[in-house]
Amino acid sequence: MADKTRGSKIKYRFLKKWRRPAAALLALAVLLGGICYRYFLFMSQTVYRESTSHLSEILRKSDNMLNHLVSRNQMILHLWNDFLKNASSEEQIRSSLNEMQKETGCAVLYFLASDGSCMTQDGEKSSLGSQTDLDALIFAGDDVVVNTALPGKPQMLVFACPEMSGTYRGFAYDAIAIAYYNDTVLSAIDNSAFEGTSHNYVVYPDGRVVLDSEADGENGSEESVYNFLAELRSSSNLSDKAFDALSDDFAQGRDGSKMLTLHGTRYYLVYENTGIQDWIMLSLVPVSVVNASMDTLWHRTVEIVTAIACLLMVLLIALIVHRSRDALRRRDTEILYKDELFTRLSRNVDDVFFMLDAETSRTDYVSPNIERLLGVPLKQVQQDIRALRALHPKDSPDHDKNFLAGIQCGEQSEWDADYAHQQTGERRWFHIVAMGSEVAGRTKYILVMSDRTADRKINQALSEAVAAAEAASRAKSTFLSNMSHDIRTPMNAIIGFTTLAVSNIDNQERVKDYLTKTLSSSRHLLALINDILDMSRIESGKLHLEETEVNLAEMLHDIKTIVSGQIYAKQLELYMDALDVADEDVYCDRTRLGQILLNLLSNAIKFTPAGGTVSVRIRQLAGTVRDCAQYEFRVRDNGIGMSPEFAQKIFEPFERERTSTVSRIQGTGLGMAITRNIVEMMGGTIKVQTEKNRGTEFIICLPLRVQTGSRREEKIAELAGLKALVVDDDFNTCDSVAKLLTRVGMRAEWTLSGREAVLRARQSIELGDPCRAYIIDWRLPDMNGIEVTRQIRSLNDDTPIIILTAYDWSDIEAEAKAAGVTAFCSKPMFLSDLRDTLLTAIGHMQTVEEQDILPGKNADFRGRHILLVEDNELNCEIAMTILHEYGFLVDTAENGAVAVEKVRTADPGRYDLVLMDVQMPVMDGCTATRRIRALKDPARAAVPIVAMTANVFEEERKRAFDCGMNGFLSKPIVIEELIDALRGIMH
Repeated sequence: MADKTRGSKIKYRFLKKWRRPAAALLALAVLLGGICYRYFLFMSQTVYRESTSHLSEILRKSDNMLNHLVSRNQMILHLWNDFLKNASSEEQIRSSLNEMQKETGCAVLYFLASDGSCMTQDGEKSSLGSQTDLDALIFAGDDVVVNTALPGKPQMLVFACPEMSGTYRGFAYDAIAIAYYNDTVLSAIDNSAFEGTSHNYVVYPDGRVVLDSEADGENGSEESVYNFLAELRSSSNLSDKAFDALSDDFAQGRDGSKMLTLHGTRYYLVYENTGIQDWIMLSLVPVSVVNASMDTLWHRTVEIVTAIACLLMVLLIALIVHRSRDALRRRDTEILYKDELFTRLSRNVDDVFFMLDAETSRTDYVSPNIERLLGVPLKQVQQDIRALRALHPKDSPDHDKNFLAGIQCGEQSEWDADYAHQQTGERRWFHIVAMGSEVAGRTKYILVMSDRTADRKINQALSEAVAAAEAASRAKSTFLSNMSHDIRTPMNAIIGFTTLAVSNIDNQERVKDYLTKTLSSSRHLLALINDILDMSRIESGKLHLEETEVNLAEMLHDIKTIVSGQIYAKQLELYMDALDVADEDVYCDRTRLGQILLNLLSNAIKFTPAGGTVSVRIRQLAGTVRDCAQYEFRVRDNGIGMSPEFAQKIFEPFERERTSTVSRIQGTGLGMAITRNIVEMMGGTIKVQTEKNRGTEFIICLPLRVQTGSRREEKIAELAGLKALVVDDDFNTCDSVAKLLTRVGMRAEWTLSGREAVLRARQSIELGDPCRAYIIDWRLPDMNGIEVTRQIRSLNDDTPIIILTAYDWSDIEAEAKAAGVTAFCSKPMFLSDLRDTLLTAIGHMQTVEEQDILPGKNADFRGRHILLVEDNELNCEIAMTILHEYGFLVDTAENGAVAVEKVRTADPGRYDLVLMDVQMPVMDGCTATRRIRALKDPARAAVPIVAMTANVFEEERKRAFDCGMNGFLSKPIVIEELIDALRGIMH
């Protein structure tokens, strides 16, 4: 009994002795298990978040690529629409579409009907099969993107634009479309991430597949997925609740991610709304691929934790004997964790960390991101901190400077520095903090180099934006100041001369002079307004070029006539010539080309003092560019010139050199900006060469399409093989005119001297090979052209002599005719000018009927009845006076409502035409036009209506024609345009 009791006590003491260690062991095991569980849970969530975030970024890139592809092709289709509106033939359409197909790399271009039938530009018909109601989408009128297929061909993605319908090769289409095979689309949006193991889809909200990288890619599988949701329901581990949530995300267009098992493989599923139609883009990537590196870390962590757990178990068993060793091991483990955590963090931040020994300068620690931020290899810095000297140039005083000298324990020093990245050369800015600290009894330096490059760039961008805003504000203020001066100047003249005309109403000569000056100032004011409107059209992209048939010779001569008055008024000399112009008939916008040359000539005249020279030279350059001949226009003057600083910004809007205002020369500062923009719209270039007080030269190169349909006849049969002599002191002119003579069939010789010309004429007669035509410049250095003519005529030579001049010959015409001059020809001389002059000289030129000076002179408007709708009494009086001068009977209405009532109650056919102001009180012109067109009587409803408005923008013109008007006139009224419009509509 005693033995049993003693045994029980021993057992009790044994249990009591090990109860506490056992409880501690159990508590530690539970705690360790909980920590491991929470750690594994934390790691799993972190891995999931990082992985899905990375996948979302990749998917977003693919989504952006797809959106870019859609936007690009929609833009191409809208450009195609604009082209179809202006296309002149089906052959032109087919040729242009073939070029577009090559440039875009698309599979095919279609003319598409709403029932799915289509035709290519080559006339091939087929029918598209689509998962969507194509008819409804096209009827809606918005741009369409659908997945479709043709029998026997791979699936395609079709972009359609129902903006315009029409007929092509007899095929009625409702939209135009551009198609790409799905593999082409996928190759454009696939970023080939994860070594090709990712599966990308584009689906509808109900799961129907639009694009499938497995079915259409290079590694396409034989079994295609037709409905992604159906595939998930049948082959994944998603619960009904999770599946319903995913379906709801698809239906609502929400972004998200999930982890699931499909066909026995675990995947990350990431999906995102594309913004295209209602498509969803999603990506399936095997978890094992995404988490390859993280799994390695995971397994290592599990191994470490398991090893630590086993070690702790062993240590706990020997706790009584080895307590101190256990504490040491735990402390080492904590240090290991902190070091690992710090290393991980330092790799992903833009701060470089150093720890140095203050005495030995030995590197204790360098964060591994140093190579990424500074471009210095990590191992070099670990071996010797002096490797950082490479950040400073060798000749820099900072190369050998010790920035840490004098820093004591507990002290801190900060400074900013910028370095060039040692690998990329990129300049980067850093904020550096150096601290002194004591570690294990030794002084250590801790450095933190924070990369502030991004902040610096943001601040710099903000500074530049502020500077740009201030510059824009200054430009606006300068423009308003200049415009105030420039507009008030002609307005002052208009008001002043009008007042003087009223004050001197009985003096007809003075009134005429005052009104002439008033008209000139009015035209100048209108030119200022037109410049501003042109600039506005250019900046808004609404200035369009209209190509017409243009003869360069006629245009240059017209420009010469236009500026001749200014040239004469300023006592300048104008010199114009043409060199090597083989093709003078071209296609271009005559108005805009004339505007370019007139802007440059007006500036040259404006800034050239009296007695100066202004010259224009046109040359056809060798070769062609894009089937266009190259023409060079040079406008030169010997005026005041420009400073080099101003020449750099002369083509910027509202820029005027200070001397312009000082010398009181009017201008908006828009002419050169408009000129440059028009030149660039025509595909050309413009350059300026200038020197202060020496003059300026503008050089314009333009590609112009040559007229090849009906070329002018060149040869003159009567002069074929005969000799002609060109006399001019300019070598280029001699060479150019000689080439033109060769083209008409003559043998050309030339000389630079008048005396030599007389000598050659004598020799030719003596040798029996006389010249049959002389072309002589008026102003020769040794003797003028008239004197040369007299001496040639003294040789009993009655050969036609043509005086070539860049000046007005009216003052010398009588003297020249008396000396024996046969005809005159104005520079610049083109082939047509030379040919017409030669034919006139030999008596073969037909006379041209003289054109009427006033438009509508021969038109009979007597008895024609017009309804004039105008709310402004002055404008109404002006228009009535003009119309009465041409024989019209005029009724008036002060607004649109009165006009509608007068047309409605008038006898049918009473009004031959209605001149309708657009902006009026009570009822505007467009509303009135629509009301008139809606009248029940066809005769009244069909009365011709012409708009009159001061708003000359293209939108206003389009609005006028859209509401039913037949013509469009701008204010102020130009009599020629008014009569031409009335004659065109009424006759």
